[in-house]
Amino acid sequence: MKKAISAFLAVMLVASLASCTSAPTGDSGADASSDNTPASTADSSEASDSGETRTISWMTTSALGEGASFEPKEILIKKYMEENPGFKVDVESIQDRPSYYQKIKILASSNELPEIFDAEGDSLTAEIASTGVLQDIDELYEELGYDRMVNIGLNYARLADGKLYCLNWENNVEYFWYHKDLFAQAGIEKTPDTFDELLEACQKLKDAGIAPIVTWGNEAWPLLRWMAFIPFRLTGNDYIESLKVGDAKMSDPVGLQAASFFQKLGTEYFQPGWATADYNGALETFQSGNGAIYYIGTWQFGSFMGEDRELKEDYDYFYMPTLEGAVNGRTDMWAHAGTGTAVRKDTCDDQMKDFLGFILDQYPETAFYETQIVPPMTFDTTLGTFSEFDKQVMADCESLTSYGYCWDVRMDSASTEVMTKEIINLGMGSITPEEFATRIDAAIAENAPKFFG
Repeated sequence: MKKAISAFLAVMLVASLASCTSAPTGDSGADASSDNTPASTADSSEASDSGETRTISWMTTSALGEGASFEPKEILIKKYMEENPGFKVDVESIQDRPSYYQKIKILASSNELPEIFDAEGDSLTAEIASTGVLQDIDELYEELGYDRMVNIGLNYARLADGKLYCLNWENNVEYFWYHKDLFAQAGIEKTPDTFDELLEACQKLKDAGIAPIVTWGNEAWPLLRWMAFIPFRLTGNDYIESLKVGDAKMSDPVGLQAASFFQKLGTEYFQPGWATADYNGALETFQSGNGAIYYIGTWQFGSFMGEDRELKEDYDYFYMPTLEGAVNGRTDMWAHAGTGTAVRKDTCDDQMKDFLGFILDQYPETAFYETQIVPPMTFDTTLGTFSEFDKQVMADCESLTSYGYCWDVRMDSASTEVMTKEIINLGMGSITPEEFATRIDAAIAENAPKFFG
């Protein structure tokens, strides 16, 4: 087991994982929920009689509580406050990602950013960093003497100029999950290997009165994954890297093929109400058996696992389908480090560094053993047992030779906003693939030169 895990970690160290601007969704991707209700977590002890209490704010777009992706950090925040009664952390969760990032933009423009906040390696972070307000994370690691990050954690959120302003907390791969009983009910005897077979399976499910695919439309990344699958299989990441700067067009054949594929899914095979569904609602729809297929990554695997870390009886998964002319293999898929954390430079004094060092040191084992989250750091593999599913995930990571870049992170933020709006129209059938392509190409032509120079 230790050899298998060592091999997994070695590969992750060697692999060229610069996804989602170094990909979310993640990715960008990953880490999202539905409510827009601020919350706080981890009550602190009373300040000691000898000193004042220092309070810092940590703003996140992750859900809080047991089973949420923020949970290992919550556990460690509470532990640190118990050991340091003069230090308090107020956590605010804005789980609707568009609302969250709109608030970050407003706070950044008024110089009122929280001390710690969720961020991606994207154009928004680059814009904020250009003002000099963010802590250089490479420098922070050097000061802390922290060297446990594997490559995806160290480089996933790195900007185009090579700078890193995000701490990352996850080591994610993404699968297509499905209900075995619903597949059997629809007469599907094997999981899809090609996109044509995926569409055939969806039609069988629909004919059996079963919603084929569950997704949500209140944020960009899950929809853009479905859009990006065919271009990734046909070009690797060459298409999105050219599209983002306008050298390739959405109106190119591969772009129109992707748009047509997405429109077919949206108009025929996504669950009713997908366009206004949110993360939690979609997950609940899938778990309750009201949809057959659900695409999600490592951060959510705990929802499909029992206490023994094996898959629950009804769940199984398959890999991203392929098609004729593909340039990559079955286990080449989306991999990323989730939503990261930025730190305001002016608050990163000795006390803050001690706090962050405490979190970083204890996070890997806490995440894996207590909350079923795979960390982007090396961790002690002798503290528990690994299920067959754990081993398979690690084997998949080991065989990963390329991975998809998250479109919403690679593109400039203004063009991403246009695509986020228009992909809903495309999926609802309100516009044609050609109209969608024209609008996206126009947005990139206008916005990309301002960001990419």
